[in-house]
This record gives sequence, structure tokens and C-alpha cells, in this order.
Amino acid sequence: MEITTYNAAQLNEFIRSDEFRSMPVIPISTPRAISHMHNPRAGSNDVLLIIARDTGRMVGYLGVLPDKIFNERSEAHKCGWLSCMWVDPEVRGKGIAKKLIGTAFDTYHDHILVTEFTPEAKGLYDRSGHFSALRINDGLRCYMRFNLHEVLPKKNEQYKKLVPVLAAVDALANVSINMRLRARSPRTSSLIFEHVANVDEEIAALIKSQSPNSFEKRGAAELNWIKEYPWMVTGAEEESKKYHFSVNAMRFENRFIKVIEGETLKGFMHLTIRDNHLKIPYVFLADKHIPDALEHIYDLMIGQCFNMLTVFHPSIVNYLQRHSSPFVYKRGIKRNYIITKTLDAHFSDHASLRIQDGDADCAFT
Repeated sequence: MEITTYNAAQLNEFIRSDEFRSMPVIPISTPRAISHMHNPRAGSNDVLLIIARDTGRMVGYLGVLPDKIFNERSEAHKCGWLSCMWVDPEVRGKGIAKKLIGTAFDTYHDHILVTEFTPEAKGLYDRSGHFSALRINDGLRCYMRFNLHEVLPKKNEQYKKLVPVLAAVDALANVSINMRLRARSPRTSSLIFEHVANVDEEIAALIKSQSPNSFEKRGAAELNWIKEYPWMVTGAEEESKKYHFSVNAMRFENRFIKVIEGETLKGFMHLTIRDNHLKIPYVFLADKHIPDALEHIYDLMIGQCFNMLTVFHPSIVNYLQRHSSPFVYKRGIKRNYIITKTLDAHFSDHASLRIQDGDADCAFT
């Protein structure tokens, strides 16, 4: 068994190689690789990808996103988020995943975190004995319209053959919903929501002022990187057939929004749109402005026919739970975070840490 690690320069060479182009299964998509190479928090020697090979054939891989996290004293700690682990089904049970994770532990000096993992992966992490719980964030998935033909096939393969029927049911059910949404009276607001191309110095200063106890303290460099180098792209059908994780979308957008009152910058929001699904990776806004911010989001979803909203921001979740909204259905969801015990030793108060929806690699998908 051969384990190979790739830093930015090595990864750049690898994705341009004949080996990569001829692989029936690829260990990383080209957009993800390019994004990794431009990560402002990645050092030149940081490991970004780990591949296991057996007699020259790839049998597993693991991605790592280099980052920094900050404890309650604002002390920075270099770390890596595990991302996108795969092992060939033909060789599962031979300890390949354990070797991949072990390599990540070694190269990041046991400073590792994970989120958005499967139950099977969680079992592996638990058995390693390296991890402790960091946080479970409560969120909501909100549905503006019926969307069974997209949601159900992702939960069960058997629904794929029923997509035309489910789409017809959705269309019929949404006739009355669309009429209700069009007749809805918008909330009046003194705030202006201005869509901007990037995070400028003014926005960066506001973010810094509103980031007490921020877990990642991502600022202008990191947010502009996320927007400029997305992992989801359109027209990547060929790579999507060879890569076991998300790469292709019919539509993917990052939107940066300045929240202004008069001539004063009051807040900033980062939205992502993947097909008909809207998320809010980053929010820097006083709680009193949350109702107006949500009104802007409702208008976007209604006007551009977005069907779903996913959010973990505690103030937004709390407001949606306590007040009426245009959504036809809301259900609770959870996001788990785990941290190696070595890294966790630098933290003493998990509850005070502010983990934004887009932290780790969540802003990219």
C-alpha cells in the first residue's frame, strides 16, 4: 500500500497529468483543486490531498482543507478540515480509511476537525479515539414550494423513476402556492440591500467589528477567495461522472450583500444559490435587522423561484421558528462538528464560540 500526499504545487502538476485525465475515478475535481491552490490560509507545504494506491491503482483518497481556528482568547491555531473521503468498495475493510486519516493526523500534527460526515465515517472517527465533540448546531430547512421531484430521489434511488410523476404533483400543488406568494404584501423597511462584487475595506472593517468569539474569523481575503474559486460549477458533467462528490450544478452563485441604512453600512450577508436551494454561509448583522434581512431573502426566493432555504444562524433560526413566513414547511436539521482532542485542549468554552454556516468547507457546496 502506497500513500501519497499532495501540496499545492504537486496538486497542480497532478491535475494536469496524463494519469489524472485517464483515471476512471478522480480523487478531486478540477475546480476544487484550483480553489485549494488559492486558499489564502494554505501554506506551500500544506497537504491538500491524500491518495492510497495498491499496485499503482487508486483505492482511496481524502481531501484536507487547511484553515485557522480561534479560541475564546482569539488565539489562532493552524488546522485541517477533513473533506471528501472515499474508499474503493472492492477493498473496504482493509484499513485504507484508517491509513488516510492517520496520514492527515501526522501531517497536521493532530490538529484536525470534521463536519458534514456520514454515520459510517462518524463510527470510524469514534473508533480512532482521537476526537471529541465540538458542537451540534441546530438549523432549519425551509420549503417555499413543493419540491418532491428533487428531494425524494436524493433520499431513495427508487424515486428516480417517479420523477415525472412527482414533478407533475409539484406543479399542480404549486399553482395555489404561487398565487399566494404573488399576492403577498412585502414588509416595508428603511434598509437598502445592495449586491456587490467583493468584500471591500469597509465591509472588512464591519466584519472584524462584528466577529467577537468568531471560530474562524474569515475576512476579506477568505470570503473573496470563496466567491472567486467555487467548487460547484456549471458544465462539468464529465468530471461529475468520475468524482464521487459534488462538482456540477445547473446553477451556482455566490452573492455578497451590503445592508445599508441611510449612508451607514449596517451589515453584510453572503448567500449561495445552488440550483433552487439558497443558503446563508455568513451573516454579520444586528439581531434587530434580521426581520428585514429575511424579507429580502423571501423576495429573492419568490421572484427567482428558489424552493429551499437552509440556515443554521441561531438568530435567524430563532426568528423563523417564532414568526410566520411564506414557507409551506419547515423542518429541523442538525450539523455536527468534531475536533481532535489535541486541538480541543486549546479551547475551554465551546458554547461561546460563534460558528457560522459557511465555516469549514460548507460555504463551497
